[in-house]
This record gives sequence, C-alpha cells and structure tokens, in this order.
Amino acid sequence: MAMPTLMELAEAGAHYGHHRSLTFPKARGFIFTVKNNIALINLEKTQECLATAQNVMNQYRADGKTILFVGTKRSIRNSVQEVAESIGAAYITDRWYGGFLTNFPNFLQQIKKMNELEEYLKGDEAAKLEKKERLVKERKLAHYQRFLGGVAKLTAMPDLLVLASSSEDKVAILEANRMNVSIIALTDTDLNPDLITYPIPANDDAPKAVDLILKALISASAPTVKKAKKTEEMVEGAIVAETPEEKPAKTKKAPAVKAEKVAKKPAVKKETKAKAPAKVKAIK
Repeated sequence: MAMPTLMELAEAGAHYGHHRSLTFPKARGFIFTVKNNIALINLEKTQECLATAQNVMNQYRADGKTILFVGTKRSIRNSVQEVAESIGAAYITDRWYGGFLTNFPNFLQQIKKMNELEEYLKGDEAAKLEKKERLVKERKLAHYQRFLGGVAKLTAMPDLLVLASSSEDKVAILEANRMNVSIIALTDTDLNPDLITYPIPANDDAPKAVDLILKALISASAPTVKKAKKTEEMVEGAIVAETPEEKPAKTKKAPAVKAEKVAKKPAVKKETKAKAPAKVKAIK
C-alpha cells in the first residue's frame, strides 16, 4: 500500500498532537481542530505532505544518492532499522552522535577502523592471538558496532536525512540545516516545520503511526508490482479460456473404463461356480 487511507492513519493514532500550550505557532496550519485542549492534526495535510516526500524519496533512490534514517526513540528503533535495511540505507537508532554531519570526516575514519578491525578478526592472523588479546579486540569491535554498525557502509556525507522522531533528534536537524542536507521528517505540533525541508505532520510518539508512514514512504512504487501481477493473472485466465475442449475429452474415457470393469466381474463369478461342482465329484 503506497498511500495509507485516512482511516488507517486515524487508527494508528497519527492525528493526535500535543497540548495546545505546547503548539508551535507555525504548526497551526497542520492542525484541524483543538479538542479537550489537545491539538488534532489534519490527516489530509498528512497525505499531501507524504505524497511529496514519496516523490522526493523515489528521486533520491533513482539517482543513487545516500540516505540516512534516524530514529533514536526506544519505541520506534526496530521499525527504523527494518525500513532502512529493506532498501539498503544507513541508519542510526542508538543515539545521535554530536558532530556526525559537521565533523563527518572524523566519523568516516572511525567507520574505516571498525571495518578494518572486523576484517582482521575474521582473518588467519587473529586466530594466532592469545585469548586475552583477542577478547580485548572483540570488545572494541562490539563497541564500534553498537554506535556505528548502522552506518558501516557510508563512504560519503548523506544526501538525505529521514527523521522518524524529529522532536527527539533536534541536534540532527540543526546539523543538517548547517550542512545543507535535505530532511524528511515526521513533525508533531510542538516543532517548527520551517526547519524541515519536507515535513510530514503526524504524531511521532505513536509507534504504529511512525511504522505506517515509514513503510509508505519507501513503498511508493508498490502499485506497479501489483499491476504486473494482475496482468499475469489476466493472461493466465485467457489461456485457460482458449482451451475448453480438454475437460470433455477426459470425461468421455471414464464410462468406457467402468464398462470394461463391470463386464469382467460377472465372468469371474461364472467360472468359479462352474469349477466348484467338479471338485466335489472328484473327491467322492
């Protein structure tokens, strides 16, 4: 499903915003109404912004540009990692590392060291190490992978940042704006949408809503696959319709076989009745 319906977004809780006192003034354009002092997001605006973000995502993926997913909130970490791995993108889910974009060359060196250490431990030279030395290197690698495992394949500055919890990772937004990196982010009512290049108004505290929007963001090309399946089914149906004479041919043979079996059974019974009296006379 490329675009979730209004009902699906509402069931996932995407329309719940923050208290009216926490509403950012520039976010009022995304608010439908205020009920019980809680701002309710206009889900039609959510669909419009999501469609724009889908087009941007498709363009970046078609151009082969680097995409980085970020979601450090505990409740959405698994969803962010799953979505990022499904398209082969980098991700950060443990915490945002200060200076990751503004001081990216330094982090790039750390990523290189991590990859070299991993290759070293897989080689034959690491097998000759003492138990204590190997344990120290394995612990160091585990520390690297905890914080940099999701960005191990990065070789250049990300071209697009996808934030699943923009209110949680405000430092990432500031760094991306400073380095002129485009941002797609779920923006709640307590955040300034002008800081985001392509905002998607939605509740970023609801795990179901975040998961639904992230999967819709990367599955914009799904309908083309469904159309292809439908055409295949239509072609198969046409082939079956062109050969209707095969079924009667099979049903015509069945009565002949049954007739032969019925004709054989009486003959066997007659032979047994004729032989039985002959055996009795011989014994007498």
